[in-house]
Amino acid sequence: MLQQTQVTRVVDYYDRFLTRFPTLDALAKAPPARVREAWEGLGYYARARNLHALSRQVRELPDEPAALRALPGIGPYTAGAVASFAFEKRAALVDTNVARVLRRVFAPRANVKSSRGQKQLWSIAESVLPRTGRATWTHNQAIMELGALVCTARVAYCGRCPVSRMCRSSRA
Repeated sequence: MLQQTQVTRVVDYYDRFLTRFPTLDALAKAPPARVREAWEGLGYYARARNLHALSRQVRELPDEPAALRALPGIGPYTAGAVASFAFEKRAALVDTNVARVLRRVFAPRANVKSSRGQKQLWSIAESVLPRTGRATWTHNQAIMELGALVCTARVAYCGRCPVSRMCRSSRA
């Protein structure tokens, strides 16, 4: 639900969706129209179709990013997020906020819209991961929040940033 949608918009949908479909099995047994109805208003309806298809294919999610990527509708970010947050695996993730932080701190000249730039940011994300999955969970969440609250798209609040001393783009 959070792919390209802000948390504030998702919170109510998430709770209602999980109340309606508390397990993968419950989601798998639901008619497509009921799943679409529960998703109504969030947009990006392919996400709902993919989640429904996934629920019909698996009864339990794998915990490794590579196995997650093999499932319908799961790309590198979602695989990393699920492995990290749901299973506390050591897995990188790069969303818009993380990409912004990594680019500003480590690679200000990286073109995030190019394939090369994307590969560079994923490589950086992998290289800065902590050694354990539990620490990775916290690390990934912290970088996401840093990008959402401090190193924002419109304004970089470098004076409040905990990594400004090492940041190659810092204005502090």
